[in-house]
Amino acid sequence: MLRCGRCGKESLIHDKILGEIFCKSCGFVIDEKINDLNHDSINFDDGKNNRRTGTKMSMSVHDFGLSTMIGDINKDAKGNPISASTNATLKRIRILDQRSQLHKHIDINYRLAFDVLQRIQDKIGVSDHVKELAAYIYRKAVEQKITQGRSINAVVAASMYAACRNTYTLRTLRDISEVTDIKPKKIAQSYRAIVKQLDLKIPVVNQVSCLSKISNNLGVSEKTKYLAMEILKKAADLQILAGRDPVGISAAILYYACLIKKEPFTQTQVAEASRVTAVTVRNRFHEIKKIIHLDLN
Repeated sequence: MLRCGRCGKESLIHDKILGEIFCKSCGFVIDEKINDLNHDSINFDDGKNNRRTGTKMSMSVHDFGLSTMIGDINKDAKGNPISASTNATLKRIRILDQRSQLHKHIDINYRLAFDVLQRIQDKIGVSDHVKELAAYIYRKAVEQKITQGRSINAVVAASMYAACRNTYTLRTLRDISEVTDIKPKKIAQSYRAIVKQLDLKIPVVNQVSCLSKISNNLGVSEKTKYLAMEILKKAADLQILAGRDPVGISAAILYYACLIKKEPFTQTQVAEASRVTAVTVRNRFHEIKKIIHLDLN
């Protein structure tokens, strides 16, 4: 315990409001203008969380998350419940507060688009990083007027697909199509426009990872998986993979390996495991078989 420098008594008091340390006995001020670096003991929420900061900035919020909003706690300054009439008034004020944040048409566009983006993320199970990148791509697409003449949902879906491709997240057009009820052709059209006009550098999908994922979904043996990897290596050396859908090629190669190893998997089963059509598997299989001749007997 510190002592007062004037009277020598151990009666020092720290006033956090004034930022002073003084002696209770003689009134001598020992120190002043002290910065309190501790958290506030009060808050403006429900009393359970003493955070002093708001939500972080986000590309997937129409105003980047910088605006403030009226909280959902229906209590007064003393923590007592408010009356029913005041509660109804406060509810109307909250609605007006939300509407006042949408000043321009572009704000409404972003709000609708990012609601769709959030639903896509929840359904296909990608990380927040992928969602934020998709939101950034969509904002750039709006700036370049790529959305004109196209539906918001299609451009959002295409932005999510571009973000998945850019981050090596294995999600197909069919995956995104099923959760958005948009035809893959429509998403592909918007995707090509985004890549071309924004000059995106989309990395090549890792074929090995893609093949492993399909193999695990189908449940093939390790011998069949190893053979499929060997066929994939030959296809890469012969440049068969260039300009082809990596998922369709991987599915066809795995089907080829299943035929050689006598595993009872049909084209339809392989197509379902890889989320492509059976026609795609069949066409790619015949293309590979013409170039890479292996004994099926």
